[in-house]
Amino acid sequence: MNLNDPFNRLSKRDQTEYIKFRESLRDSSINSHQDALALLKNIRQRALLFAVLILVFALITVMFLPSLKAIVFVLSLLILLWLFTITFKGQRFIRRYIKEEFSAEP
Repeated sequence: MNLNDPFNRLSKRDQTEYIKFRESLRDSSINSHQDALALLKNIRQRALLFAVLILVFALITVMFLPSLKAIVFVLSLLILLWLFTITFKGQRFIRRYIKEEFSAEP
């Protein structure tokens, strides 16, 4: 029994999300180890690009509307936290997909 998830609700939800993710990868023709690694790299690049865009947008907004500095900072931080969370979860699911689907292959 896990004290952080005593009724296994989070692990069940995580498993359901992974199954949906795995099905979407199969529907997207991610059928090789190289395709999955390319997707993993692509996710990192997209996350970095979006983080830079969010920071640039926040800086421009603060330059033109300095009175909204606190709101822009909080919203940017929340968006970056959300971006980090979904990127981490996506990378974890892709690594699991690689491990489960391609580790048995020679």
